[in-house]
Amino acid sequence: MHKKYAKQGLVVITVALDDLKEDPPAKDRALKFLEAKGATFTNLLLDETTEFWQKQLRFVAPPCQYVFSRQGKWTQYSSDKEEIKHADVEKLIVQLLGEK
Repeated sequence: MHKKYAKQGLVVITVALDDLKEDPPAKDRALKFLEAKGATFTNLLLDETTEFWQKQLRFVAPPCQYVFSRQGKWTQYSSDKEEIKHADVEKLIVQLLGEK
Protein backbone atom coordinates (compact mmCIF):
# COMPACT_ATOMS: atom_id res chain seq x y z
CA MET A 1 0.00 0.00 0.00
CA HIS A 2 2.91 2.33 0.65
CA LYS A 3 3.96 2.37 -3.00
CA LYS A 4 0.35 2.74 -4.12
CA TYR A 5 -0.55 5.69 -1.86
CA ALA A 6 2.74 7.40 -0.93
CA LYS A 7 2.20 10.26 -3.39
CA GLN A 8 -1.15 10.94 -1.72
CA GLY A 9 0.54 11.26 1.68
CA LEU A 10 0.55 7.74 3.13
CA VAL A 11 3.42 7.25 5.55
CA VAL A 12 4.31 3.75 6.75
CA ILE A 13 6.45 2.81 9.73
CA THR A 14 7.16 -0.76 10.77
CA VAL A 15 8.14 -1.82 14.27
CA ALA A 16 9.79 -5.17 14.91
CA LEU A 17 9.27 -6.59 18.40
CA ASP A 18 12.03 -9.22 18.46
CA ASP A 19 13.94 -9.58 21.72
CA LEU A 20 17.56 -9.03 20.74
CA LYS A 21 18.84 -10.11 24.14
CA GLU A 22 17.38 -13.57 23.64
CA ASP A 23 17.82 -13.71 19.86
CA PRO A 24 20.61 -11.38 18.62
CA PRO A 25 20.38 -12.54 14.95
CA ALA A 26 16.73 -11.41 14.86
CA LYS A 27 17.79 -7.93 13.72
CA ASP A 28 19.54 -9.29 10.63
CA ARG A 29 16.58 -11.57 9.83
CA ALA A 30 14.17 -8.65 10.13
CA LEU A 31 16.31 -6.49 7.84
CA LYS A 32 16.57 -9.22 5.22
CA PHE A 33 12.79 -9.74 5.35
CA LEU A 34 12.10 -6.01 4.96
CA GLU A 35 14.58 -5.69 2.09
CA ALA A 36 12.98 -8.66 0.32
CA LYS A 37 9.57 -6.97 0.66
CA GLY A 38 10.91 -3.65 -0.66
CA ALA A 39 10.14 -1.88 2.61
CA THR A 40 11.87 1.41 1.80
CA PHE A 41 10.10 3.35 4.54
CA THR A 42 11.01 3.79 8.22
CA ASN A 43 11.63 0.47 9.97
CA LEU A 44 12.21 0.40 13.72
CA LEU A 45 13.21 -2.26 16.23
CA LEU A 46 11.58 -1.78 19.64
CA ASP A 47 13.95 -2.46 22.50
CA GLU A 48 11.41 -3.05 25.28
CA THR A 49 10.10 -6.02 27.21
CA THR A 50 7.11 -7.96 25.95
CA GLU A 51 5.11 -6.87 28.99
CA PHE A 52 5.85 -3.21 28.24
CA TRP A 53 4.78 -3.21 24.60
CA GLN A 54 1.74 -5.41 25.25
CA LYS A 55 0.48 -2.88 27.77
CA GLN A 56 1.49 0.27 25.92
CA LEU A 57 0.53 -0.82 22.41
CA ARG A 58 -2.63 -2.67 23.51
CA PHE A 59 -2.14 -6.02 21.80
CA VAL A 60 -0.82 -9.45 22.76
CA ALA A 61 0.98 -10.67 19.64
CA PRO A 62 1.76 -9.41 16.16
CA PRO A 63 0.62 -8.60 13.62
CA CYS A 64 -1.03 -5.35 14.57
CA GLN A 65 -1.65 -2.26 12.47
CA TYR A 66 -2.47 1.29 13.46
CA VAL A 67 -3.91 3.76 10.97
CA PHE A 68 -3.66 7.43 11.93
CA SER A 69 -5.67 10.25 10.43
CA ARG A 70 -4.11 13.63 9.66
CA GLN A 71 -5.79 14.86 12.85
CA GLY A 72 -4.08 12.19 14.98
CA LYS A 73 -7.10 9.95 15.50
CA TRP A 74 -6.26 6.28 15.18
CA THR A 75 -7.79 2.92 14.45
CA GLN A 76 -6.17 -0.33 15.59
CA TYR A 77 -6.28 -3.60 13.70
CA SER A 78 -4.99 -6.43 15.86
CA SER A 79 -4.94 -10.10 14.93
CA ASP A 80 -5.34 -11.16 18.55
CA LYS A 81 -8.81 -9.57 18.51
CA GLU A 82 -9.95 -10.56 15.02
CA GLU A 83 -8.56 -11.32 11.58
CA ILE A 84 -7.00 -8.27 9.96
CA LYS A 85 -8.79 -7.71 6.66
CA HIS A 86 -6.40 -5.77 4.46
CA ALA A 87 -9.25 -4.62 2.21
CA ASP A 88 -10.81 -2.91 5.26
CA VAL A 89 -7.49 -1.28 6.17
CA GLU A 90 -7.02 -0.03 2.62
CA LYS A 91 -10.59 1.30 2.49
CA LEU A 92 -9.95 3.33 5.65
CA ILE A 93 -6.63 4.60 4.29
CA VAL A 94 -8.22 5.78 1.06
CA GLN A 95 -10.95 7.54 3.05
CA LEU A 96 -8.43 9.27 5.33
CA LEU A 97 -6.15 10.31 2.47
CA GLY A 98 -9.15 12.09 0.92
CA GLU A 99 -9.60 14.25 4.02
CA LYS A 100 -7.80 17.54 4.62
